[in-house]
Amino acid sequence: MTDLFSEIEQDLRREQANKLWEKYGIYLIGLAVGIVLVASAFVGWRAWNISRAHDASARYDQVLAAAADQKPEEVAAAFGAFAADTTPAYAALAYLHQADALLKAGDRVGAIAALDKAGNDKSVPAMLRGIAQIKAGLLVVDTATYEEMNARLASLNEADNPWRNSARELLGLAAYKSKNYAEAQTNFAAIIADPEAAAGLRDRAHVMQALLAPYVAAPVVVSPAEANSEADPKTNDVKAEAPAPTNEAPAQVTPDTKAE
Repeated sequence: MTDLFSEIEQDLRREQANKLWEKYGIYLIGLAVGIVLVASAFVGWRAWNISRAHDASARYDQVLAAAADQKPEEVAAAFGAFAADTTPAYAALAYLHQADALLKAGDRVGAIAALDKAGNDKSVPAMLRGIAQIKAGLLVVDTATYEEMNARLASLNEADNPWRNSARELLGLAAYKSKNYAEAQTNFAAIIADPEAAAGLRDRAHVMQALLAPYVAAPVVVSPAEANSEADPKTNDVKAEAPAPTNEAPAQVTPDTKAE
C-alpha cells in the first residue's frame, strides 16, 4: 500500500512539473539564452576595448616618434588627425601635444581650442581633463574676465580636486586684474590654508597677498578686555579702526628717491 501511495505521489509531481514546464518553459529558455548572450557580449566588448587600446597606444607612439622630425604645423595636424579617431584618453593626450605644437607655430587661438576640446570632454579621465583646463586657463588669464575664468575653472575649485590650488591661483590673478580684490584675497588665502598646496604655489600666494594689502582692509582683532571696555560707558579709550580699502596704487619707490 505504501509503494502505491508513493507511486501516485510521484505521478502527481511529474504531472505538475509538466504543466509548469508547458506554462513557463519558454520563459526559462529565453532567460538562459539571454544570460548567455549578455555574457558573450560583455566578453566581446571587453576584448574589443583591449584591442582598441593596444592599437591606440601603438599609433600614439608612432605619431609621437614622427613629431621629432616634423615642423610644428605638421605635428599639430598629425595629432589632430589622431585625436579624431582614437580613445578618449589618447585623444586628450593628442590635444595636449597639438596645443603645444600650435603655440610653437604662433597659433594661440588654435592652441586654446585644442585644449578646450580635451577639457570639455566628459569622457576624458578627470586628471587629463584638469590638465587641459589649467593649461587653457594659463593662456587666457591675461585677456579673460574674472567671470569667464570662473566659468572655466569653477569645477576644479573643489576641496577634493587635485587641481584646486592651480585653479585658485588663476582665479586669484583674474580677480586681481579685474580689481575684484576681495575675491582675489579669498583665493590666495585658500591656497595658503591648504596643507596640500605646493610650496611654490604657497609662496606666490603670499606675494600676491602682499600686493593686495593696500586694497583689502586688514581684519580688526578685538581682545575680550577691549570688548568689555567698549561696553563700559565710563571708558574713554578710542579704538583704532581698520583702514578703508582703496583702489589707488601704492606709491612707487624709485632709485632716485631721496630721504628727506
